[in-house]
Amino acid sequence: MTARLHEILSLSVLAAGMACARAAPSAPGAPAVITAARVMTYNIRHGAGNDDCATPPSEPGTLPSPDCALNLERIAAIIRAERVDVAGLQEVDRFWARSGMVDQPAALGAMLGMQTCYGANLAHPPDAHSAAPHEYGTLVLSRHPIVACGNTLLPRAGTASEQRGLLHTRIRPGDATVDFYNTHLHTAEADRRLQVDAIVRQIESPAERVILVGDLNARPTESYLAPLFAVLKDAWAVAGAGPGFTSPASPAQPPRNRIDYVLVSPALAVTAATILTTPQTAVASDHYPVVCDVKLPGAAPGSAGLLLPSGRQSASAPIATGPLRNGRQHRVDR
Repeated sequence: MTARLHEILSLSVLAAGMACARAAPSAPGAPAVITAARVMTYNIRHGAGNDDCATPPSEPGTLPSPDCALNLERIAAIIRAERVDVAGLQEVDRFWARSGMVDQPAALGAMLGMQTCYGANLAHPPDAHSAAPHEYGTLVLSRHPIVACGNTLLPRAGTASEQRGLLHTRIRPGDATVDFYNTHLHTAEADRRLQVDAIVRQIESPAERVILVGDLNARPTESYLAPLFAVLKDAWAVAGAGPGFTSPASPAQPPRNRIDYVLVSPALAVTAATILTTPQTAVASDHYPVVCDVKLPGAAPGSAGLLLPSGRQSASAPIATGPLRNGRQHRVDR
């Protein structure tokens, strides 16, 4: 771990309290408050970039060396520069040797002064990849209070398929509350079909303020995405220009796939959608981030807390900003 990350993590408790202040409640009978939010989805590949380098091989019986192109501070700088309010990140590590044994959700939250909610889709004991228990999953970063979160383990076509999940947070920007989902679907179509169906069942007839982001590993023309597009609108189709390609990111060639999405419920207005194709993002990961500006209808104060997938009703007060533990996970089968 770098000295810089040690310094960052030492400030994590201070940074956890830096969420945006809550707006004053609307007067009774007043028009709904409209809150603008800048939203990002970004597959960060555990912070490993496309730099021209080679990771040294590890000696037999020793742990892998950290990736030579590992640069989590670069990921944080990209998010910071866009002044993002809420970000959904995929491929986020906790305590893997390849990523320097860093707790990446805590490190990113501290660097950015944002609240965090982490969903571990893989949780391993010490093994050839790490000397400590280690996790891999998705992360939500928010400048506004996160009042609840839960992670649903999505169905798989077979036990050999890597586990994927749907991370669900409730975020409170001012008087509005937003259900913000983050997912990373499987690379195999058979798994993706099951996972899309499970997501649609969970958010069918969405509330007024729902945003789903993630790496769907599928182009928008895939027929099995149609049920998802029937309940949520594709922000890029509304406000983007051009093909919207996000993958692969590379300084040597342009991207050729659109597989990363921001989807919103019909009541939300999307005012801008951008793919960040810059020299910095070309080397930071193997995906380009998608950034969208969304207008959120206000909500009356005192809205009910999020019903977590486990069936527990959360309190309306902000939860701890540390990573979500496996005890709150819930599996959805076919």
